[in-house]
Amino acid sequence: FCPSSAFVTLRSHPCAGSMDPKQYGCVLLTRGVSPGFAAAQRMEDDGGAPLSDELAAAEHDAFVQKLKPHAGRVITIPPDDAQPDCVFVEDCVVALPARGFFACCPHPSRRGEVHPVVGAAMGVSWPDVGPMKLRGLANEKQDELIEGGDVLYVKGGADTLHHYLVGVGNRSNALGAQALREALRSCATADGALHELVDEDMLFVVHEVDMSETGWLHLKSAITWAPNVGFVASSTECPVLRRALKCLDGFEATPVNKIRDPPVIVPRHAANVLALPKVNPSPNAVVFAHPDAVDAVKARGGDAVTVIGAEQPELARADGALTCCAVVLDPKFAWGRPRDPNYDED
Repeated sequence: FCPSSAFVTLRSHPCAGSMDPKQYGCVLLTRGVSPGFAAAQRMEDDGGAPLSDELAAAEHDAFVQKLKPHAGRVITIPPDDAQPDCVFVEDCVVALPARGFFACCPHPSRRGEVHPVVGAAMGVSWPDVGPMKLRGLANEKQDELIEGGDVLYVKGGADTLHHYLVGVGNRSNALGAQALREALRSCATADGALHELVDEDMLFVVHEVDMSETGWLHLKSAITWAPNVGFVASSTECPVLRRALKCLDGFEATPVNKIRDPPVIVPRHAANVLALPKVNPSPNAVVFAHPDAVDAVKARGGDAVTVIGAEQPELARADGALTCCAVVLDPKFAWGRPRDPNYDED
């Protein structure tokens, strides 16, 4: 991936372009299933029939159709015959506050997936708000490895506004986590959120979660988080959950982040949920969950969320989950203002 070529290419990317003013809301990036999906990476062969790109494509198309009513716009990037895993678009970029984003550096076999996704993100713009901005990237020459499936955002409290949990040890490493940290720093500085009156950890903290000997490929295969729901996991004893919660010890819990509440416990195959921001005129934010998790997520979220069942079984055979297949770009995702006695409230 070459950042300079991304800047040149993206303004004319076929998926790019400004939104209709009537559709001021989050944009979702998705990507079609590769005809070469049968060669997609997976942790272990399930002993069944070869992976089917046709079945995966049909399931994924149905999922995208479910997403469309709950977003301002859904952009579908064309698939790449040479990239079997390209439908798992979240591994390519991470959304940052104030319309920033970070370009990942995934497994060497998947690096050809990144440029088209970066291009699509750079082409997104909203009326009266402006475009998405590339604020940093992981550098393969510096061995900075990071995949979006290892990056879980958790809304903070007044002490630290934003938490990014990064699973390290499998597909991502500490250098990749540091690259994300530097991108957040660059983003906050450029947006004027980070200055002499505000310490960095008042705005954000990037936490590294050790994924070694957990049995999970990515952090978000094991646990996810949604506003007004909290953490979703398969067990209170899940090592990824326990290590993530340890990272958040001492940070402020809120009615939205629920980081001190017990996790929502669901079957192992259903621990991945996809949260979307509220889109007018809907009264609630939306959480997509596996059908086997819907009732538990509804019970926790109550009237604050709308929960919609969705699954893609053929993609799941290749270790895919709901968040893998969509990148959420929200124009209202802002830095916010930290609480500090030295901060000028005026």
